[in-house]
Amino acid sequence: MTIKTLKARILRVLRSSLPAAAASASPPPSPTKPGRFVVLAADALSDDASFFDAHETPTKINLPARPIDDDWELVDQQDGDDQDSLASAPAPTPDLDDLLREFPARCPPGGEGAVVLYTTTLRGIRKTFEDCNEVRALLENLAASFQERDVSMDRGLREQLWAATGDKAVPPRLFVHGRDIGGAAQVLALHEDGRLMSLLQLSSHATAASGTAKKGKCAACGGLRFVVCSECDGSRKVFDGEHGGVRCGGCNENGLVMCTRCSYPS
Repeated sequence: MTIKTLKARILRVLRSSLPAAAASASPPPSPTKPGRFVVLAADALSDDASFFDAHETPTKINLPARPIDDDWELVDQQDGDDQDSLASAPAPTPDLDDLLREFPARCPPGGEGAVVLYTTTLRGIRKTFEDCNEVRALLENLAASFQERDVSMDRGLREQLWAATGDKAVPPRLFVHGRDIGGAAQVLALHEDGRLMSLLQLSSHATAASGTAKKGKCAACGGLRFVVCSECDGSRKVFDGEHGGVRCGGCNENGLVMCTRCSYPS
């Protein structure tokens, strides 16, 4: 039985149960003083379902407080949710090899897994001396573990620097894991961009993982990497019975020898 047939039967029952006199004698309802109930005439009831459709109580629809203008608002909301989820996701950890790939592969002796800084302590050229101090102070402030090689202490270190760069490079010069980072201008530019810290941190992690990291300063040389020659006491001359004073063959031009506890690779 369909709903339409059921409605029609209910209407016929209601129409047959209403007296004709009562239906005709009922006064029309007052718009200002409505009665408690209204009696409908039998003729007002039809056999079809249109009566129910006309007198059904409208369904109340709960609309949002602020209607959405168009579908683009939904798209923007979804994009915002996606961006929030991406922002909350952890950032991938950069790799040291990826960061160093843009720098030329120039490795000084013993610099494959270390940070090496070539400097000079001579005040002959003021700008060079100040640049060395600035880069050294920068690395120390960043708590970086590095090897400082003072070319003014040994001519052999200067030759190391020239051999690594392929020209007569002037200190300061920074090398990280066999890559030539550059001089003072390049190092300071990397620091301003925030990339130098990443290089040094990843380098220190790699050095610690390899077990080659050294803690503290050497007790023999105090971190200078050089000590006074024990054969000539720094005079660069030794005396024998036949020739008198001759040039000491164990020290450099400054009467120094590399510390045996923390010496640089030759």
